[in-house]
Amino acid sequence: MGIRYDDESRRMSRRDLLAWGGGAVTVLSLSGCSLLSTDPTGKAGRSGGAGGGPRSKQAPDLAAQVKAGNLPPLGQRLPKKPRVIKPVEKLGTYGGDWRTALLGPGDTAWAYRTVGYEQLVNWDPGWTKPIPNIAESVETDPTGAEFTFRLRAGMKWSDGKPFTADDIVFAYDDVFMNKELNPQPPTWLVTGGKPGRLEKIDDVTVKFVFSAPNGLFLANIAQPAGEGLTNKPRHYLEQFHKKYNPEVATLAKKRKFDNWIDLFGAMADPWNHVGLPRITGWVVKDALGTGSRMVAERNPYYWKVDTEGSQLPYIDRVVFNVINNEETMVLKAVNGELDMQERTINTPQNKPVLAAGRDKGEFHFVPETGSSMNNLIIALNLAHKNAALREVFQNRDFRIGLSHAIDRKEMISAVFQRQGQPWQAASRPESDYHDEELATQYTEYDVALANKHLDRAGYKRGANGVRLGPDGKPISFQVDVAVPSALWTDGMELVRKYWQEVGVNIRVNGIDRTLMYDRKTANSQDANVWGGDGGLADAILDPRWYFPFSGESNYAIPWANWFNNTTPKQKPPSAALQQMELYRKLMTTPDADGRNEIFMQILKIAREQFYAIGTVLPPKGYAIVRNNFHNVPKSLLNGWMYPGPGPTMPEQYFIS
Repeated sequence: MGIRYDDESRRMSRRDLLAWGGGAVTVLSLSGCSLLSTDPTGKAGRSGGAGGGPRSKQAPDLAAQVKAGNLPPLGQRLPKKPRVIKPVEKLGTYGGDWRTALLGPGDTAWAYRTVGYEQLVNWDPGWTKPIPNIAESVETDPTGAEFTFRLRAGMKWSDGKPFTADDIVFAYDDVFMNKELNPQPPTWLVTGGKPGRLEKIDDVTVKFVFSAPNGLFLANIAQPAGEGLTNKPRHYLEQFHKKYNPEVATLAKKRKFDNWIDLFGAMADPWNHVGLPRITGWVVKDALGTGSRMVAERNPYYWKVDTEGSQLPYIDRVVFNVINNEETMVLKAVNGELDMQERTINTPQNKPVLAAGRDKGEFHFVPETGSSMNNLIIALNLAHKNAALREVFQNRDFRIGLSHAIDRKEMISAVFQRQGQPWQAASRPESDYHDEELATQYTEYDVALANKHLDRAGYKRGANGVRLGPDGKPISFQVDVAVPSALWTDGMELVRKYWQEVGVNIRVNGIDRTLMYDRKTANSQDANVWGGDGGLADAILDPRWYFPFSGESNYAIPWANWFNNTTPKQKPPSAALQQMELYRKLMTTPDADGRNEIFMQILKIAREQFYAIGTVLPPKGYAIVRNNFHNVPKSLLNGWMYPGPGPTMPEQYFIS
């Protein structure tokens, strides 16, 4: 018998979680996840609104539009079974702007985390299981190879058009499986070497059918990659699709795009194209690329209500200020100009300044457990186009020598406010995937040992003290650092000094985030710096640092492209190929214990290969929340696979 799970109707047993493909993520419920509760008191209280009178079932501005005849009544805008959200603290009141910030125009991740996280199934707030969201219910067959989703009858896009099974079919068959838009289907949609098949049962029911068990399917839908199934309104986007519009090439040229693929991508961009219908609580009205801010306004057709049937969201607008440096963001917080902010601002360096200014800014700190396992990971490009640098970077003794040359304790003191501990690219101590040897190997600061490994690698010093590569030229390369990020820039300036001492020269190249991505996608970088995702339960879903898994495996993206059959690609060494086969086996393993056992084998190989150089394990993080900003949980979780604060349901946040 399969598992059926209706909209938050019951708690799931451990056996259920295994069937859901959620066993790997239950580890957090045994540690930090119990910190989060969507209703600590067991009942949602009433907001202390003026006079305690009857609450409106919709926002005043929407009620006014209904009265003027410009909007259908609420009953015609909601689905038959809206998703009911229990507020964290109390029922809210309508109104206000949520003021927050993006670090430059490329910081769309924070926009997605706050106003974009709506999947077929979402993570529950405690990151213990996927729960029905857009889907009213989900049913799995006993083999774990078939998944049936029942949608919410009567649900609508933000333009009032019906959201139906046809939208899911369009997203899957015409986007995910279209070879021009996606030359290869995403790995999580493939089992046994074959992509899954989608069947439309009726207007509100779809079934995914795989050739073998897909143990991580529901967990993958709950993470950011799953958004692609529910953000493609067919009625709007088919006019920009080659299959449905034979004149699309002419249309692309008319709109100054090179081809229909670029046109489609631009029209499907929720942050820069205001005409795109959405199913999110707020819809962008002032686009990201048009000025110093992006504004998202309440969606009148949003399909969630609170426990008294009042339509969400409570907040009128979310205003994203586009800021080019952390200092300005901190200043805005201290001046009381940010209502809730986690991303970018929550560094150890900023906390003393924020703590000193919290009375003036009228905000408080909310503790956060993040899944990041490293503040700064240096990824040498093991698949470099230059044969000499490729040989140097692939030399394991070279990487070990560079690692021993880093004084991590000084880095922690000078850059990270004396918080953290020496750490490689390895899961956090709280994780069930923690490997102590992987985490601590080669972290000892020992210049003599560093030189020993570099000598063993075969790179002797030249007359000027710089080591010579296999081509006889001094070993010198550039490390790209996404700016503005003072932590990474300051950290790498220390690393530059450490490595110079052992005969290796680097140039620290501060570069815009978008340009950095362009360079690494084209395999044009020597090396770069990034943070350490995959430190908790997300490790098994996003093992980017443990084997060449995705375009975020910065140390060998062409090897990852081999795994995903995209370009540019290079055949990886045998150890990486073995990890790839193990992960394919893991994906088709239906039980969590079996998946975890395989994943530990992958980590063992990662320990032996030592792909990238980690530096510092981050301490616990924090968010800042204005004192009049309500229904934020008393503690938060965060990670890319758990795109916080999205799973805490920002639609029920409110301002008093």
